[in-house]
Amino acid sequence: MSERSPLRVSVGSERPVELVFGITPIGTSHLLLTEDQVRLMLMRPPYDFVSSSAFQSLSHIHFHTKEDFKEIWGRLKPKYVKNRPGWDNSQENKVFQTSEGDSNRGQFELGRLFYRIISEGQRFNCTKFSLHLRDLSWAESVQVYSFAFTRRSGDTRPNSVRINTPIALDCGHAKANVPHLQYQEGTAVHYSFSNNATFGAGPDKLAFDYGATEELDEMAISARLQDFFSKLDNKGPVILLVYEEEVTMNLLKKLRVNTSSWKYGLQDLLNVSNHQDHHGNYHRPRNDSHSEQYGRRTRSRSPSRSSSTMSTRSRRDDYSLPPRQNSLAPVYVVDIKKYYMILMATETASENIAAIAGRNGLNIADIKGWCAGNDAVVMLKIWHAMVSGLSIIQQREQRRKNQRSTVNASGSGDTATPDNDFDPTTVDLVRPPTMNYYDDESDNGESTDSDD
Repeated sequence: MSERSPLRVSVGSERPVELVFGITPIGTSHLLLTEDQVRLMLMRPPYDFVSSSAFQSLSHIHFHTKEDFKEIWGRLKPKYVKNRPGWDNSQENKVFQTSEGDSNRGQFELGRLFYRIISEGQRFNCTKFSLHLRDLSWAESVQVYSFAFTRRSGDTRPNSVRINTPIALDCGHAKANVPHLQYQEGTAVHYSFSNNATFGAGPDKLAFDYGATEELDEMAISARLQDFFSKLDNKGPVILLVYEEEVTMNLLKKLRVNTSSWKYGLQDLLNVSNHQDHHGNYHRPRNDSHSEQYGRRTRSRSPSRSSSTMSTRSRRDDYSLPPRQNSLAPVYVVDIKKYYMILMATETASENIAAIAGRNGLNIADIKGWCAGNDAVVMLKIWHAMVSGLSIIQQREQRRKNQRSTVNASGSGDTATPDNDFDPTTVDLVRPPTMNYYDDESDNGESTDSDD
């Protein structure tokens, strides 16, 4: 962006311009301006606005240069079609207009918003993202853990049985420090199921890199896990990272861990569903399926189509939200594999935890064996890599550029890969430097005099 942009913190500032990035319940992406940003740009209030209730997620997106902005705007800008007003046929959103959409894309951005909140602490600008300050009291006590297990390979039982009653060879859990989301030394635990020792899981079993493995029978491991999770309830809400949520939850239930009050995703923790509609009535969006307790999910209806550039009201209007009405759950489950599938825009993914780590630019050795204790630590690194990085649309664009560079370097010509032929799962992400949220200065991309 130009140094003369009024959205810069100051003239000559090297800090990026920050806009609000909104994803609707059907998966369409939109660049948003707050009312204060519109005033800075146009020197007048906006003529129209869109309610925050139209979006599943509101998060941050940064642009360092004009070229950065043009790349993303080029993918979000609709093309004019006669007699088709309101039809979003932009490169990025047109696929969601002709299908049932993707109600999961906002989940990824909620993870980025969570990281921003715990990183900035009291400096976080709640109103810019339609959140209420009193809803974020959990940020001082929230904990982040991971839980992994290795499933038996060569299981010939029907698929539904394998999912509902998985056979675990080992399991492990680990803790990340907050706010940095790095592995906290000495917290990784690894259990091996002695009663399943005769079963295999493909490659060789690996040594546990973070301590000693305890080999116990299923009853003893069950008691250990029940005790572990019950003690977490009194220390603040827990983000629990898992790989394949449905199977993992079924295993924990099989081991008699009480998961009845746990919730899936971060919507309820962030209270993003408590939005105000155009009539001033507060309600929960119809798509709030993942905030339900386990076993009670529903599918939402799609909202009306809208353009890719909008303005959002400031806290004087749409952002004047009531505080949280619902109590916090003890555990909020985040599925690492689901995040990966959202990021890669794929309905299926066979990659294991180590492969997903490699796809996200982590320097992980090509692991041929299995150890759930090691996997639990790697899962913490994967989630940090995902939520501390660029927005989902920018990460996908980066993979697209990397694929074009690879094709050109191989001498296959300069023709860009068509969007319909682009497979992001074939391109690893070279991770850019993460945004530093620990500076003392404000980093919200707006004038420091603004109260937005």
